[in-house]
Amino acid sequence: MNNFKEIISYFLMLPAIFIGTLAMVSYGVTSSIWIQNIIIWILGTLLGSVFLIRTKGENCSKGNFSYTFIIIALLVLPFWFNDLDGVHRWLSFGPFNLYIASIILPLLIIHLWKLALNNRERYAIGISFITLVILLFHPDAGQLTAFACATAIILWKKISNKLIKLLSITLTATLGIVSWVFLDDLAPVPYVEHIIFLVADLGNVWFILGVLSLILLLSPFFFFGKKNIISLSLGVYFLMTMIVTLFGNFPMPIMGYGTSPVIGYLIAITWLNKNK
Repeated sequence: MNNFKEIISYFLMLPAIFIGTLAMVSYGVTSSIWIQNIIIWILGTLLGSVFLIRTKGENCSKGNFSYTFIIIALLVLPFWFNDLDGVHRWLSFGPFNLYIASIILPLLIIHLWKLALNNRERYAIGISFITLVILLFHPDAGQLTAFACATAIILWKKISNKLIKLLSITLTATLGIVSWVFLDDLAPVPYVEHIIFLVADLGNVWFILGVLSLILLLSPFFFFGKKNIISLSLGVYFLMTMIVTLFGNFPMPIMGYGTSPVIGYLIAITWLNKNK
């Protein structure tokens, strides 16, 4: 029964994917594009379900420095790939482009929480700021803002020294503000960044359903299951990735075209189910 409850959480993604796909089809997007989100969701749901069933009862490891540094290295990798008008966000392999930040930042948030949980707050602070600086140079104000808000919760809750806590939050906020001063000039792709407006073009009913489907994506972190610092942090991360799309040209996760945010969300949901 518990396995069924864990697996059913993957289906919370389905309404947003379906409504986004409907909007893309209405806009004239080819099937080779909109079907990618569906394929990744199916594969991710199958792999995540198998993982949860096979590892039931096993404890997750404590924060591992080697894993964390691998994640940071992956975040740096886009600088060695071709940029797009000075923007370094993607790992390109032929026709496939991985928006690496949206894949690994949920995982990095989890590792930072593990470090803080095991009294390694200084390492968590250092890694957090290194990540923010990397995102600043990508540049990616959307992911930087989402990551900053998520890690601010962890740092605020786990840092005992008030001065260090204040300095950390101040520096985090400063980097967030700076990222919005130096926004990139990339033109938006309607079915990626502006997908919610394409949904609105379908009619008021579809728009309301679309907004509700996005809220449904946040429900595992805020409303259902065990609520703690890490679930709230992950929830804030995904909430902010949605909110920033209203103020800049940033991809709407899950609903808009883009397999990388789907993968990142699947990672977060799988970990959350594993650690209920």
